[in-house]
Amino acid sequence: MDTLRLDIDVMNGNEIEQLQPQAVWQWFARLCETPRPSFHEKAIREVLVKAAQNRGLAVDVDAKGNLRIRKPATPGMENRMPVAIQAHMDMVAQKESDSTHDFRRDPIRTKVIDGWVWADGTTLGADNGMGLSLGLAVLFSEDIPHPPLTLIVTVEEETGMGGAEAISPEWLDMPYLINLDTEKAGELFIGCAGGFDASLSLPLGWVPNSNEACTIRVSGLRGGHSGIDIDKNHANANLLLARILSSLYAHKPFALVTWQGGQLRNVITREAEATIVAEKAQIERDIVAITAVLRAEWAGEEHLCIEVLPAKTPDYAASLADTEKALDLMLLVPNGVLRMSEQFAGIVETSSNIGIVETEADELHIHSMMRSLLETPKVEFEQKWRAIARLSQAQLEISGDYPGWAPNVDSGLLHLAQEIFARHYGCEAPLRIIHAGLECGVLGGKAPQLEMISFGPDIRSAHSPKERVNIASVAECWSILLELLKAIPKQV
Repeated sequence: MDTLRLDIDVMNGNEIEQLQPQAVWQWFARLCETPRPSFHEKAIREVLVKAAQNRGLAVDVDAKGNLRIRKPATPGMENRMPVAIQAHMDMVAQKESDSTHDFRRDPIRTKVIDGWVWADGTTLGADNGMGLSLGLAVLFSEDIPHPPLTLIVTVEEETGMGGAEAISPEWLDMPYLINLDTEKAGELFIGCAGGFDASLSLPLGWVPNSNEACTIRVSGLRGGHSGIDIDKNHANANLLLARILSSLYAHKPFALVTWQGGQLRNVITREAEATIVAEKAQIERDIVAITAVLRAEWAGEEHLCIEVLPAKTPDYAASLADTEKALDLMLLVPNGVLRMSEQFAGIVETSSNIGIVETEADELHIHSMMRSLLETPKVEFEQKWRAIARLSQAQLEISGDYPGWAPNVDSGLLHLAQEIFARHYGCEAPLRIIHAGLECGVLGGKAPQLEMISFGPDIRSAHSPKERVNIASVAECWSILLELLKAIPKQV
């Protein structure tokens, strides 16, 4: 990483660095240059630490790798209420099947199309690189009025909020926190879902095999964010594959060899494949009917591709009984919208997403993420998970439980933000509760005094290679953020 730029004022000719506001886009270009998938945030953290030290700012890194940078108030604003700006440094690593991109080594290649910034066949990292860039542009400015300011940058947000969980309450001793990790410009977010991870491990008994095998692959799906997009009728490749295999098995039983679908729990799976002991020619004939059914049901998945491919003859395969049990389990695991909110019209209350299915050693593993705006449905659905595990004789692990963020409509910070949004957009800002995990829930649990809001630019198809960010909306968020910081009231 020694080739990285260490002075944000230096331009490298990247097209997005010329966009406005330039300070924000220069930081985002720098983030794109620095690989930062979850669990591999060291390189970007080192860049940020060095930049802060070069500016004489107070820098702290905790044992988890979270970063805190503090900047004194600008002259004349020393008596204003302290504010934290909060974002996360990691990004989801997803790419098209034909991409050779290495997220741990390669920079994100960007392109501008019709007012949007995209990546080239990979996730862009606008989630949450755009919010982080907004915060960094303020922090490293020389002429932007602001109160005493803290930038809190977490790790591992995309894999269960491990960074936020590890933060010391001492880092959260301010009254106001502005989270910049939402994706709809013009809206104010005041609450979010909590959730947990659920993993089922089903033992598979293996028997010797000498018969022909083939691989069935489902690909070309839209995918997306398992919270924000869960109600948008995006097909899950693991579920389509389960439908296909169960239909084929009912016609003529076969033995399962391998299954691989998905890489992250919080992504709606775009591709999945399974190798089975069966004649390729026979499967190609038998799969025609179920393929027609799925294409009709999922007409919105315009690029749905179902293929039967040759496979090497395996030495071992799962028994027929265990293959059937695995298919039954896949059909039973909850997925999709489970309940709509009674309190907030049109908002998903509870959902579940099968993000990863894989065979490893002598087990089938199913990894899901459950989300809910309320705590009680989490208890209910944990009970259902445990019942499914008992009936299927699978092992269940529940982990990564994190709380939701309950709205505080009496917040002074919220009222101030509403006034600024109304002036900027000419109308009252919609107040939203997002069916996704924001770190506000975890941070608020550590510091009950925090008044929090969240906003951000327009980002589409986060967690997928179709991710993109609207250029004009970034400028809107920048203007609102600056006006909000300037208007923070005096300490009482």
